[in-house]
Amino acid sequence: MSAYRIVWEDEAQAREIELIAEYSFDAGVVEVLALRAQRVTFYNPETKQASRSITVHTVAGSELLTRQYLAARVESTTLADEIRNQIELRDEGVAAQIGE
Repeated sequence: MSAYRIVWEDEAQAREIELIAEYSFDAGVVEVLALRAQRVTFYNPETKQASRSITVHTVAGSELLTRQYLAARVESTTLADEIRNQIELRDEGVAAQIGE
């Protein structure tokens, strides 16, 4: 199992949500096993500076933030496709470094 870090900038709520997607990757197929919210950073809307940051401790809080994140996604790709694309980019970068 691997983990993929997501930072969602929720500008409407002046906050940033850090989520972790746990996934498996086998034969080119990504399966998202779990998605959990880890941390919320609140921003002062006037100064745009972080005012405080809290860790998400409860399952209910994590589920609420995760649902909000998934509802706000506007990408046409699924989360699994996004992760697979990032894996492919990483692998291409490693291959390019080896080839140099």
